[in-house]
Amino acid sequence: MRSHQSLVASFHLKSFSVPVIMFLLLKKGRFFVKNFMAEKDEKDTSSHESKIRGRVFSTEQPVSKMAQLLAERQWQPRVLAKGEAVEGVIAGVVSDSVLVDIGAKAEGMIPRKELIDSGEKIEIGAKISAVVAQTEGDSGTVVLTVKKTVAERVWEQLQEKAESNEAVDVKGVGSNRGGLIVEYKGIRGFIPSSHLLTETKSAVNKGLSAKIIEVNKNLNKLVFSEKEAAGESLPKIELPFKIGDTLQVKISKILTFGLLVSLPSGSDGLIHISEISWRKVVGLSDNFKEGQELKAKVISIDLNTARTNLSIKQLEKDPWREAAKKYKVGATFERPVTRSTSYGVFIELEDGIEGLLHSSKIPYGLELKSGDKVKISVDLFNSEQRRVALRLVTAQAEKGNGAGKTTTKQIRNKAESQKKSKGTKTKKNVKKTN
Repeated sequence: MRSHQSLVASFHLKSFSVPVIMFLLLKKGRFFVKNFMAEKDEKDTSSHESKIRGRVFSTEQPVSKMAQLLAERQWQPRVLAKGEAVEGVIAGVVSDSVLVDIGAKAEGMIPRKELIDSGEKIEIGAKISAVVAQTEGDSGTVVLTVKKTVAERVWEQLQEKAESNEAVDVKGVGSNRGGLIVEYKGIRGFIPSSHLLTETKSAVNKGLSAKIIEVNKNLNKLVFSEKEAAGESLPKIELPFKIGDTLQVKISKILTFGLLVSLPSGSDGLIHISEISWRKVVGLSDNFKEGQELKAKVISIDLNTARTNLSIKQLEKDPWREAAKKYKVGATFERPVTRSTSYGVFIELEDGIEGLLHSSKIPYGLELKSGDKVKISVDLFNSEQRRVALRLVTAQAEKGNGAGKTTTKQIRNKAESQKKSKGTKTKKNVKKTN
């Protein structure tokens, strides 16, 4: 039997050639491999889907109410910036600090003393306005201040009182030449001397009633008037003279800014240094003495305080007005140099009137000293501004160019000769040194 089967097998194998047998084996092998891979992919896909489904079903959990609240926008913590104005409710008092609920991560904190100084009532549940002074630190606490909000309210009150022309009580805290420095609810202001009824020094640390005549928060400017507050209630003072009268007065004191004089009425008057002469005044004590009598013209009177201002120079004619007729633009003169500066030299046209010869109009190398006489022409003469501009006369501007006239060419020659003489002196000094 075995021999028969082997014969049949050998017969079948022998009936095919070797290439055919190899082809059949390869084809059969590819079929098995293809089926195997398809079955494997199907298993992997089904297992992957089962894993995904299992994972999805396993992570689905009910959402808590806290998570829902946090997801809503209105429950998000408030982010604050420095300088931001906030409103809150006093939540409690801890040691020397007051806690305020402002809707942030933690309560805001205000120094207790600051609230007491500002006049705010410290009651739990009371509403309060403040400004963020410092943003949240590591603890989440915000530092607040009420100083700025209080100042804002005071400025608003001042504006309202200024509009209603209402008098306020202020306190003198200092003084200067211009008047009295005062304070109103922490805001500093000023009362000029011309608006004071009380003596400046005696008003320091004392209360006064005054009206607001100027208020500007942006410029931090606050000006009061004690006279305006007094109004019609202040009795008018009658004086035996009026504005424009000429009085015989006596110097009672020499000040740095003028002369204090005694008037016939018994009161004092002031002659300011600018009202003493049309010319420049240097050293009042050198020209005047206490007890000296002189004449002065009344130029202003304050009937509320009897303060009187007088003038000596207004008794004389203004020399500038007369000079304006004489010194026309283009007119030429020979005048002496009175003084020199870094920007030019001043030349005296006549007593009390000087003109400027600018350095840009002086030839390079020329040195003009006090007392030197130069030929100049007038470029500008302004009697209102007390200003005169001059220039050196040129040969083209002169007519005739006669003897004794100084030209620009002559001035340049003089400058060159000055340079040569300096150079010669320097060489001689060097030789002597050697």
